[in-house]
Amino acid sequence: MGFEKGIRRGSVWDDVIAIDAIVKKTRFALTGKSERGFEFAFTQTLAAHSDRLKGKIFSQTDQDTIVKSVYCFGKRHRPDLTINEDGIAIEIKYLSDSLDGIKLALGQRMLYRLRYKFFFNIFILAEMHKDTYAKASKGEERELEDIFKDLSDEANVFSYIVPAFSAAPNLKSCIECNGLGL
Repeated sequence: MGFEKGIRRGSVWDDVIAIDAIVKKTRFALTGKSERGFEFAFTQTLAAHSDRLKGKIFSQTDQDTIVKSVYCFGKRHRPDLTINEDGIAIEIKYLSDSLDGIKLALGQRMLYRLRYKFFFNIFILAEMHKDTYAKASKGEERELEDIFKDLSDEANVFSYIVPAFSAAPNLKSCIECNGLGL
């Protein structure tokens, strides 16, 4: 079994473009700060914009839908939410204490690409990582940007770094290097 082929045209690609715009406009500075809380909030945001999506939203927080898992190395791995059963997987990582969640998510993306055509990583940085966010916003994380750009171009993996706090006026509200041109 290889990676699902993600063709950059058609209805699933239209959903990629719509989700890209939704992520960039979503405010992640919320009061309840847990990964599950962010998953729920983003699922609600997608549901509010479901008229812009052609596919169906499947979420772990919705009792009426089942997110399909990927079986690998003796375990079932399931993304936080998907669009259709094989279209787009979305994983939300709240990086509160440590930034090691980035390494985990980069590994997860390979597993999810086995079943899904496109994959979104949304990294939400806690306020304790405000300096890291500021540096990344100013282009001081060039290597990470290069990794994200390569994943976008070569593997249909789109990554975003957003603050779980109000960003300073001179900082970007969303850091992405996906080359979607939007």
